Amino acid sequence: MIGSKTALLEVDFQPWIIALGHDPDVLGRAHGIREEYRARGSLVVCTRYLSLDTSDSIRSDPDSEGSRFHLTMLPEPGDLVATKHDRDIWSNPDLHLQLQLSGIEHIVVDGLVTEFGVDLAARGAHRLGYRVTVRSDGCAGTSLSAHNAALEALAAAGIDVLSGCEPQMRT
Repeated sequence: MIGSKTALLEVDFQPWIIALGHDPDVLGRAHGIREEYRARGSLVVCTRYLSLDTSDSIRSDPDSEGSRFHLTMLPEPGDLVATKHDRDIWSNPDLHLQLQLSGIEHIVVDGLVTEFGVDLAARGAHRLGYRVTVRSDGCAGTSLSAHNAALEALAAAGIDVLSGCEPQMRT
C-alpha cells in the first residue's frame, strides 16, 4: 500500500554526513526514490541533524555548508522537515504526532548512515507500530560491511529491507 498512507523518511542528506558514507552514488538513487514516492502521493519527510553546540557551526547552523540539505535533496513545498539533536529522529517529539495526524501507516526509510541514523529511524518507527521498509539502494553506511550488517540486523528484527522493488532481505 504505497500512497497517501505512506511517508518516505529521508535521513540526514547533509554534506557532512554524506561525506561519511561509503557510496558516492547514493544521492542519485535517493533522489530517484524520492520522485517515485512523491509520484505515488506519499509524504516526504526530510530529516536533519543539528548540533546544540553553537560553537560547532558546521553542524549547528542549518544554513552552514555542512548542515544544510544537499542541493539535490532540498525539501519541496508540502514536505515535512524534522530536526533532531542526536542520532535518533524519534527524539523529535513532534514527528510521530505529525505522522499520526497525516494518517501515515507505512514508513519507508532511506538515508545516511545505515548503521546509525537509518537503523535508529527504522527501529523507532517499528516500535511505534508503523509498517516499516528500508530502501537499501537509498542508503549508505560508513563502509559496505557496516551497511550490509545493519541491513541484515534490521531484516532479522522484522523490518522489510528492499533494494528497488525486489526484496533483498526479508524475515
